Amino acid sequence: MASIPIDERSIVTIPTVGRATLAALVIAFGVACKPKPAPSACLQFAADLMPAFAGGLARKDFRVANAWAVKSDQMIDSSGVKFPAYFLSADIVAPSGEAVVGTWVTTDVSKAGLIYSVSPQAKKYSTWAQAAGPATTGITMDATGAKESVACVLNNRVGAPK
Repeated sequence: MASIPIDERSIVTIPTVGRATLAALVIAFGVACKPKPAPSACLQFAADLMPAFAGGLARKDFRVANAWAVKSDQMIDSSGVKFPAYFLSADIVAPSGEAVVGTWVTTDVSKAGLIYSVSPQAKKYSTWAQAAGPATTGITMDATGAKESVACVLNNRVGAPK
């Protein structure tokens, strides 16, 4: 047994077996408390909604693919009713196969909801209302979630490094 004098009035002793146990507990506690990786912010857009979503494209020979969303910390205000906002980004694919990423904001990623065009590409290639009115105040490509949804699309393209 080892003794560690703290001052003249007290002596703390930790048996050798106690030290090993203490070390094991510290290690176990450290492993248990290790921060877990954050869940992916990328939410896959429901496949059954893709045809209706693609119906908003300005050119019928274009298609949308690889759609991903990220929940925004902002809300969409539709006539005084507040809905959660999701930045929805997808590849807008031309007949040549060339793709650009467009970004919209929607109220839901699992069922039909309101959709507004946010990015210049979405505004150019779709007929959805533009995010500019009172319902979408503050919703721009600079808002939290917009660029992250674009990253979801780029990271989930076929052949993208994982």
